Parts: sequence; C-alpha cells; structure tokens
Amino acid sequence: MEIKIKNLTKIFPGDGRGQVRDTIAVKDLDFVVPDGKLVGLLGPSGCGKSTTLYMISGLQTPTSGEVWFGDQEVTNLSPEKRGIGLVFQNYALYPHMTIYKNIEFPLTNLQVEVPLVTFYKFNLVYKYTMKPADELKGINNSFISLAKKSGFKGNQYKITTVLEGNELTINVELNNISKTAKQVFTDNVGRIIECQLVSENEEQTSEALFDTTFRATVNNLFEDQKVDVEFRGRLGKTFDMNTLDDTLKSFASSSSSFGAVKESLVAKTQHGYELMARVCGVRFAALGEWESAAKSSHEYVSTYFNITKVDSKLLENAIKNELKAKKLSYSDFKVYFDKGVTKVYFKLLKASEEEAKVALDELTAKFSFTDIEKDTFQAIAHRKLTKEERRDIVYDTAKLVQVDEYLERKPNQLSGGQQQRVAIARALVKHPKVLLLDEPLSNLDARLRLQTREEIRRIQQSTGITSVFVTHDQEEAMSISDEIVVMKLGEMQQMGAPQDVYNSPANLFVAQFLGTPPINVFDGRVENEKIYVGGDEVGDAKGVDNKRVWVAIRPEGFILSNENSRVLHANCEMVQVMGRDISIVGTNEFSTKPSFKAIISSDDQVSVGPISFKIKPHKLFIFDYESEERIYLD
Repeated sequence: MEIKIKNLTKIFPGDGRGQVRDTIAVKDLDFVVPDGKLVGLLGPSGCGKSTTLYMISGLQTPTSGEVWFGDQEVTNLSPEKRGIGLVFQNYALYPHMTIYKNIEFPLTNLQVEVPLVTFYKFNLVYKYTMKPADELKGINNSFISLAKKSGFKGNQYKITTVLEGNELTINVELNNISKTAKQVFTDNVGRIIECQLVSENEEQTSEALFDTTFRATVNNLFEDQKVDVEFRGRLGKTFDMNTLDDTLKSFASSSSSFGAVKESLVAKTQHGYELMARVCGVRFAALGEWESAAKSSHEYVSTYFNITKVDSKLLENAIKNELKAKKLSYSDFKVYFDKGVTKVYFKLLKASEEEAKVALDELTAKFSFTDIEKDTFQAIAHRKLTKEERRDIVYDTAKLVQVDEYLERKPNQLSGGQQQRVAIARALVKHPKVLLLDEPLSNLDARLRLQTREEIRRIQQSTGITSVFVTHDQEEAMSISDEIVVMKLGEMQQMGAPQDVYNSPANLFVAQFLGTPPINVFDGRVENEKIYVGGDEVGDAKGVDNKRVWVAIRPEGFILSNENSRVLHANCEMVQVMGRDISIVGTNEFSTKPSFKAIISSDDQVSVGPISFKIKPHKLFIFDYESEERIYLD
C-alpha cells in the first residue's frame, strides 16, 4: 500500500488571547512512501516527525493537505477505518492480560471484509463408510469446526448426519455464501475423512453488489459558493520581529470583511520569515478583492494562496437529494477546488452495476459534469472473526515475532525487548495495510535496541507491509530504512536512500545531522574556481563564482600527507587508536568547532603536533554561506 503525503501542514492554534501564539508543527510536507518499503522519519526533537506520523494514522487532523493510502484519500477518515497498525514508544500492553490476550485483543472487534459477490445456497451430500475407530460425534463436530474456520456464521451452515449400518450420510447446508467460500469448505473436507461427494445443488440467493467512485468537474456553480484559503506571504530575512503583532493584526483587519481568520502566524524558514494564515468562508466571486486586500496589509516580498476547501451547500444538497431519491447509499462526499476548477467526489455503496450506471448518467446530464472519472469495485460487507480464526491468527503472528513460547505469561514476566515484540505483534495481528512505529526503541538499552531494530527489519521484510518509522537516532534510521526523510522545523530537508543522502546532502543541516562522527565544517571561500580554508587550497570548484562558503569534510575524507600543496594544515591534539582505524582530534582556526575529527588508516603513523591532510574530493562539500544550500561541484 503506497502512502502519499500531499502538501501536509499542521498548525496548533494559540489561546486566542495572544499569550500563546499559533505554532506550525509541519509545513508543506510532500513525499511518497513506496509500497512495501520502510521509510524512516528522521530529525531532532520538535521537527514534526511524530506529528506527521499521527496525521498519517488519523490521530491528528491536518490543517491543510492530504493523506492518501493507494488510490484512496484518508485525510478525514477515522483511525480505525484506515487499516493501520500503530506501535508507540511506550509498549502500552495490558498488564492484567496474558500475552495471548494482549495480541488477540485487537481482533475481538475487528471487522473483516466479505466481498458482496453473488451469493448462493448449497446443499451437499457426502457418503462415508465408517471404520471401527471412527466416532460419529467426532466427525459431526469436525464438520462444524471446519465451517467455523471457513468463516461461516451459525445461520450460514447446518450439518446433519444419518448412520445406517456402517454407511454414514452427511448432509451439509450452506446459506448465503459465495462459490469461492464453498470451494474452500469442500477442498478441506478430505482432511476430516475420506468421504465422497455424491450430490450437490445450488440456488442463487442474492445479486453481486458494487461500490463505484465518481469524480467530475462541476461547470455550473452556485453563486453562494464559499472557499477556505491558505495564504503565504514572504516577509524577507530583515523582518523585525518587534512588529510581529502589528503585522498579524494588519492581515486580520484586511481579511475580516471577506472571511474569518482562523490561524495566523509568522514562521522562520530557510529563506527568511513568512506569514502563514488560513481564512475561511471567502466568497469565490470575491477572491480577487480579498487577495488585493491581503497583499496591501504589508510590503511582502512575494505572496501566494491556494484554496483548501470548497463549501457549496446548494450543490451538495442537490446532488445528495438526487441520490436519496434513487434510494442509493453514498459516502466520502466532498466538493473541492483543484487546479482552477471545482470538483465533486463521492462513492456509491452496494449498488448493482445497472443501478450505478443509470444514476451517474442522469447526474452527469443534469449538472453538466465533465472530465468524468469512474471506478467500480466489488462491494464489501463486514463480519467478526470466529474464535477459531482469532486463535490461528494469534499463533501465526506470535511465531512471526518469536514470542509464541510466552503466550501464557503476563507482560511483567518479559524483558523490554520481548514486550516490544509483543506490541509489534499486536499491531500486525490485524494484517494492517500500513505499519506506523513512533520511536519504538527509545525505552530499550543499547544491546536490546540493536537486536530489536534488526527484528523490526526482519518482520517488515517478511510481511512486505508498508511501514513508517519515526526516530531521532540516525543510526537506527539508516540501518533499517529503505528511504529516509530528514526533517527540520516541520519541513522536509531531503528524502532518499540512506547512503545516497549521506553521500550527497542537500544542505548543511542534512550534512551535519547524518554521520558519526559528525561532518567537519570550516569557514571557507571559493576563489578562482578553487576551494580554500584560510590560505589552504583543498579542492576545485569549477564554474562557481568567488564567494564565501561553508566547507564540509567527512571524517573519513582525510588522507595523511607530507606534501605542502593542496593540503589542509592543522594541529593534531590527540590520537585515538580504534583497531582498524585511527581517529585524530585536530584543531584549525577556521573550524566552526573547537576541534575536528579525522579518521585514517591504522597503517599510518601519526603523532601529536603539526599535521597535513589531502582531502578526498567525493567527501568534500561546499554550501552557500547565507542559505546553507548545497553548491554542487562537477
């Protein structure tokens, strides 16, 4: 199941009195989690990674933006309807329950899907010659157990037996089930006894039903149509924070006659300060006037807005009344604005193909819909799992996470790592579409953390479930993730395969956040297409203008050298022998920190005092001094 995050933003509102300002936790997040992959959300505390996870799960509602699971938008869907498994930092196990009961608990109210295909009533007659060791009651009970394991409810099956001498006749009546479900039952009868099917009759009891999604462009708009808009105005790097209150009041005053300002704040970004606001209930016809008024509230560097919600009650009610008149059920109804046009979307539920076609054709003609998109799927009903089904799933899941031998114990009788595996089993037992893990290893010691993260990776790969893993530990994220998303102050800095992000950071923050020991940063410059740290030339920068830059060098990018040209001069303060490597703690007056670290081969001979290094070109990066964005070298 692919996860798509589209322009996701979360603003936590203040107290309304100005004492606590609106806070932006996530801003314009946009990325895709590929199907079957594990993606790590990585960043320091307060960067918005857990908030992002909670918006994916449905525990938090986005201020704007969308969350998609595959082709289904789930932004406003409740958590229990999203098909997710969630593992918290705290194991959250029930202490009074056994491990078996803890794992089984999510299954007790789980509604499994039953496709509403054409249903039949089947009458099956089996013949069997009894053997001396056979027991009639045992055979009868085995057929009943098979019916339950096949997912049949009590009113869907009836088993009767007639014994005449040694000849046993077994009459099986199956009601309102599909041909596929009946085939599962008959295929497994041979596991009970080697009997012969002598008679089979079927009678159709219901017609197949379908769900149909409908999306179209609305061309005839009602005059009362109102929209919610999200406004962004760049204030520049020289914005005076002392004028913050006046700036927000001015914006609110300029917009108040057009709509209600719900959230407004000034956020610091990589490109300076930016005013962000949400204005609700603006008449679509007055958008141009509102935009002009909003722009005049301050001397912005640039502005833009986008429509986040369309409110057209007359249009909605007219379409809904048409559907109700045809006695058709629907869900997920919404009218929204996309790429300059108004769209309508809804899903018809449990209708025959003919009913859906007639209804949608009539709606299209009446409301002049264009750009029609329709998809038809088998409709789904739901039922609870039987006790036998729950038992089999619990044992299979416990075996997967290797806690099957502890099922009768209580949580306090297990180690931290075992408890975390139980928590993962409880999340997996529902066979979720998506697995979400919120810093699941933080409560474990170093050894258990290493062991458990390997277990998480093994489980994810064996199940193939799409997973999102939140952590502030770069080693965790890089060791088990297929891709990582590096975040800072609610914004995505870079996304890619862990090694690719490490080898090619997009900005100075990413370069500094990834790597142990961390990357070394020096105050440098580009002059005549050469890179300098102080007076030392350390690399080439073809096509780069003369400017001041940050020069960053990975610890493993140093090579001990006796040369005097194109080397970085430093002073060796300490030598740390690490077996296969030697770690040098050095100083250089242009380093941003009191010391820097270089890792060299243990074959090199080094001592405290003056030292010179050649720099490996692929381990050297330069970044713009102001924006800290990467300047790419040929």
